[in-house]
Amino acid sequence: MDFEWTAPKGALTMRVVVTGGSGLLGRRVVSRLADEHSVVNLDIRSSRDDVGEYVRCDILDRSGVARAMRGATAVVHAAALPGPSFGTPQELRTVNTDGTAEVARAALEAGVQRFIHVSSEAVLGFVFGNGEERPTYLPIDEGHPTSPSEPYGNSKFVAETLLEHQIGSALPLVILRPPWIWVPSEYDRYRTLVESPDQWATGLWAYVHGDDVAEAIARVLAAELPTGTHTAYICAPDNGTIYPTAELVEKWYPDLTLPSRFPEYGSLISSDTLFALTGFRPAMRWREFLTA
Repeated sequence: MDFEWTAPKGALTMRVVVTGGSGLLGRRVVSRLADEHSVVNLDIRSSRDDVGEYVRCDILDRSGVARAMRGATAVVHAAALPGPSFGTPQELRTVNTDGTAEVARAALEAGVQRFIHVSSEAVLGFVFGNGEERPTYLPIDEGHPTSPSEPYGNSKFVAETLLEHQIGSALPLVILRPPWIWVPSEYDRYRTLVESPDQWATGLWAYVHGDDVAEAIARVLAAELPTGTHTAYICAPDNGTIYPTAELVEKWYPDLTLPSRFPEYGSLISSDTLFALTGFRPAMRWREFLTA
């Protein structure tokens, strides 16, 4: 496969390889990290942003990924098919699972000191499921069972598992599980969505702004973390609708109860573990950025 790069702007604190750095999230991660680090964007297409170093490479290209990893200090693995509609079951497995294995192998061989993997809340099983899987308690935290039954969630779950076995004992591995990542190019769509909770009840109306994910990744790189696997959900502090959270739960999940004094519009997926790891919580709320 083709392999080409552009010269970096200059070495800074760390050399960070961002896979999928031209994607909707990846562009925001590259831009944020370039403030403090030397960043390498490894992607099959250019983002056309003059930030850092660009390497044109498929994550399934073993030799290309290995070359891109040379001298890397850390890896942010954001390259993936981002949902069940983006590929066949086999394509989802090939890119999201096999591709992750290739990136992990290259990272280990390069001697990176930290690995951040962008996973998904789809590992829970009910987000894109057929309705058979449902939450067992609210709000969701890392102790909640994961039982993905559809191909996308399963591809992300298997990727998490292989990373934990492949590199979790060698260096700090941080697995971030965002829900729907919102970005400015789709603001018009979200303005309709916030009034239509029936369209995404299985996702618990959870979302997070891409800038908050990028900031969290920057904080993970800066945090003092021991070797091992650290898994954390990352969600906006509120639900993504115009309705109070208790009303949503009463209508769609009447068998479940919320803790006392739960915030009126609070998110049903907790970011407490992320805060414990990094001191950072997502703060961007749709009522602020969709109406600005």
